[in-house]
Amino acid sequence: MKHTDEATLQYYRDNAEEIFERYEAVSQSGIAEHFSSSFSPGSKVLDVGAGSGRDVRRLLELGFDAYGAEPVEELRDLAISKHPQLATRLFAGTVPNDLPIDQKYDGIICSAVLMHIPPPQLPATLLTLLNLLTVNGRLLISIPASRSDINDKDRDPHGRLFNPITTDKLKALCNKLALKCAAEHVSEDALQRQGTTWYTLLLMRRLQ
Repeated sequence: MKHTDEATLQYYRDNAEEIFERYEAVSQSGIAEHFSSSFSPGSKVLDVGAGSGRDVRRLLELGFDAYGAEPVEELRDLAISKHPQLATRLFAGTVPNDLPIDQKYDGIICSAVLMHIPPPQLPATLLTLLNLLTVNGRLLISIPASRSDINDKDRDPHGRLFNPITTDKLKALCNKLALKCAAEHVSEDALQRQGTTWYTLLLMRRLQ
C-alpha cells in the first residue's frame, strides 16, 4: 500500500496480539466520551482504523449503527474471534484510497490514525473522509497533542511514523474542504502513557 507508511503497518502486524490486549485492557478510549454528544442517536458511524474494535463495540452499545475499517488483518481476525458480533461490522480498508466508496455515513471516527499518514497524503485522506459523509455528516478526529518519544525523523522507538501535524494546520486543511470545526477537546492518554496527550476535534460538513 504505497499511500500508507509501511513501517508503521508492519509494526502493527508483527505485534497484533500485544496491541490487541493493550487496547482491550482499557474499557473505553478517550474519544469515546464524545460519541453521544457528537452524533445523532441511531446514526450510521464508521470507525476508520478500528484496531481491536473497541470503539465499534462502544458505538453499538450506545445504539449507533457502527462499522469499522481496519487495514491490519491480524487485528481484524483477533477482534472478530474475541467479539463475534463484529463479524459483519469490520472490514479491510485504510485511507486514503482503500475504503469502499459506495457507502455513506452520518459520522466518521478517525482516532489515532492521521499521525501515521505521510504528510503529502493528508489532503487526499481528508477528502476521502469527506466524500464518505452524508450531507450533514460529522467527523470526529483525534491526534496527539504532545508525545515525548518522537525522534527528529518523526518516528517513535518502534519505527512508527508520527506526522507532527498541529490542530491549527488540520483545521485549516479541513476548512478548505468545507469541514468546519464545531468543538475541540484535550484529554490524557487512555493507556496512561507518560508524556502523551490528545486533541479531539469535531468537524461538521457544511455546504460550500
